Amino acid sequence: MAQVRTRKRKVVEKGGFTTKTEAYKAGVAAYNDYLHGNIGITSEKITLREFMTAWLDNFVAMRVKPSTMQTYQSHLKNHILPYLGEVKVQELTPAMLNEWIRKLTQTGLSRGTLTNTHTLIYSALKYAVYPTQLIQSNPAAYIEIPKNAPKNIVKRHIITPEQFSSLLEKYPFGTPLYIPLLLLYHTGARISEILGLSWQDVDFAAKQINLHRQIIYIAKRGFFFTTLKTESSNRYVVVGDFLLGELKRWQQQTENEKLIGGSYVHIYREADGHIERRSKSLSTLDGEKVSLVCTRDNGQMILKNHFSQILKREGLNAHSFRHTHATRLIELGAKPTGVAGRLGHANVNTTQNLYTHNTQKLQEDTAAIFNENLQTKH
Repeated sequence: MAQVRTRKRKVVEKGGFTTKTEAYKAGVAAYNDYLHGNIGITSEKITLREFMTAWLDNFVAMRVKPSTMQTYQSHLKNHILPYLGEVKVQELTPAMLNEWIRKLTQTGLSRGTLTNTHTLIYSALKYAVYPTQLIQSNPAAYIEIPKNAPKNIVKRHIITPEQFSSLLEKYPFGTPLYIPLLLLYHTGARISEILGLSWQDVDFAAKQINLHRQIIYIAKRGFFFTTLKTESSNRYVVVGDFLLGELKRWQQQTENEKLIGGSYVHIYREADGHIERRSKSLSTLDGEKVSLVCTRDNGQMILKNHFSQILKREGLNAHSFRHTHATRLIELGAKPTGVAGRLGHANVNTTQNLYTHNTQKLQEDTAAIFNENLQTKH
């Protein structure tokens, strides 16, 4: 029987081995696993690819939201493994990581993406120091993001009323994008929040929309309903009569189920948030039936990637609507705190730094205030 003695003198036992050699190997493997933070590592020499994959899957995954885990995996796959994946963790040096961050910067990544990627590898290597005890110090602790890294590479375009009208002419009522476009423009919400809206979230009497969940896609697992990024992201947004009227018109989509019959797509939310889509009776399936607001006329979901691709062809992105919404409100005199609450920001500085800028109208309004009230009278 193999025994592993921990630092607390507690003996962990496992039996069922046919020979002493098997028992010994199992004991060594179990002890290594204990030493290395119980994330499945049984070798002293391990590549960064193997270590970070085990760290994410067995330690991080149970502590973060699926959407956050998806972001981490994307950073790992796209920004870390192509450069450092086959390097042994014990052989990583600050010089290697400096060269790595320099190459990443040259690809044109924004400072935010570089910072998030650096934080990910720093956290992993911190875990390699303790509790896994694979290395004695963290080489990522000495790395700084180059000062020439661009702060923001996503161009946030201000959409004029004329441009928005033209967009609605191209995608009028009855087309799949009409309602999502209206919601983005009139609420400033994120695209994943809009696509996760159900009819239960629309309060026609109170003229409010409840934003409390989103739809995300997790590679190899499918679509999921998840909570929003932070607690402050959960919010009610007060909306106007025009948007409510168009939503009311669109709500008649529920009648399509009767017209289309068996081919109408039903959306179900399983216990873990996974989305099931079926075009036949789902009475035998477990889960909560969800009537989404943003669908095609046959009930099928509007997919974020497809929507984003169409916006890109128009020279826009989802941030364009959010940026436009916030900037116009500021220009019209809305208080930053109110705009921050509408956008779901915990910190009003985030709203001011990201979604407002020195527009021509703000310049003119500021000049008018000075000319009318502060300039010297002759």
